[in-house]
Amino acid sequence: MAQPQPDQQQPPPATLTNPRFTLELEFVSSLANPYYLSHLAVNYPNLLGVSKSHDEIDMYDDNSDTEAAAFAAYLAYLYSYWKTPEYSQFLTHPGATLRALRLLQEDAFRRDIIRPQIIEGLAGAGINTEQNGTGEPKEQHEEYSKRDQEDRGSGEKHDSKP
Repeated sequence: MAQPQPDQQQPPPATLTNPRFTLELEFVSSLANPYYLSHLAVNYPNLLGVSKSHDEIDMYDDNSDTEAAAFAAYLAYLYSYWKTPEYSQFLTHPGATLRALRLLQEDAFRRDIIRPQIIEGLAGAGINTEQNGTGEPKEQHEEYSKRDQEDRGSGEKHDSKP
């Protein structure tokens, strides 16, 4: 995935007649679907910093870190403006979309979404699990919140799930 072009540093005008706006709206809206996140993790693990298997030798491995960093930067760019009211008003499912975009800012979450139990937890967030106002399963929210607080307090980043 290529680095955002200089003209992509500014969000597109929030109008449905703008092709870039509608393309990005469609993409961020699809992120609200946990099964789409699973699809990305399984089919494009290099974008999320996940390897398909430890035994698999990928001839494109040198590009994996670069692609993951570029995709992470793109997700950060998208989250930076889709969370504003000017843009979020166009989202069909703003809570789920913004929750997914926010969680995708975390390296650990991008790696963890390949696990079926994470996807099922997200899928059941609004139906079968206790919620905490964020739309996330309570246990998952507590785990990622605790990690956030530890990171802010110590200045360290966690590379993998404890």
